[in-house]
Amino acid sequence: MKLAIFDLDDTLINFAATREAAYGCLSAHLDEIGIDSAAFVRACRQVDRPIFALFEQGSISRDEYRLRRFSEPLTAIGVEPWNELVQHLNRLFMECVNDRPMLFDDARPTLARLHAAGIQTAILTNGPSDGQRRKLKATGLTEAVDHVAIGEETGFSKPSPRAFHAVIERFAFDHGQALMVGDSPELDYDAALQAGLRALLLDRDARHQGRGWLSIASLDEVLSERG
Repeated sequence: MKLAIFDLDDTLINFAATREAAYGCLSAHLDEIGIDSAAFVRACRQVDRPIFALFEQGSISRDEYRLRRFSEPLTAIGVEPWNELVQHLNRLFMECVNDRPMLFDDARPTLARLHAAGIQTAILTNGPSDGQRRKLKATGLTEAVDHVAIGEETGFSKPSPRAFHAVIERFAFDHGQALMVGDSPELDYDAALQAGLRALLLDRDARHQGRGWLSIASLDEVLSERG
């Protein structure tokens, strides 16, 4: 392995925990104005991933994704999603998830040890460019890796093989010399293998055991895949 490529959200950044904190911020505001925050958050959890998938596929714009991820939950609980409220919820949410993201404890040490071993590192993420750049700045990850590729900037998002190849081309390595590490079986693991890379599925909670994927429970285990 000469290059280790990492997914960002829920791989290096504990996005699940960060998102829950952000929902807490939204709930506090909604409670103040008399909207059922618990029902709203439940609705958000149901609609966010399908809408984000449309953004990843290029079917909707970043602005439409951000409008719909909060307007549709409001509609689902019987609240008219007026523009000022939706925009305010977006601002609150983005301030929390982008400016106060929570890094996993093993993220920085793993990147540092890979560099010490002479292995190049990169981040490959599908998230909206402005938000991902804010996360990278807040965590200092931009300076901790050799390259960052964001699908909205490159024009290629996972699971497209071009998303992976565009990263590798920056380093002039063969595809088989690169390892992709991420938490998504479809976007990170399967897609990387199909693109000719090696892959490790980060399965911190043992949700995917017994399904044939080569998985690790911690980023510390990436160092054992140096062959």
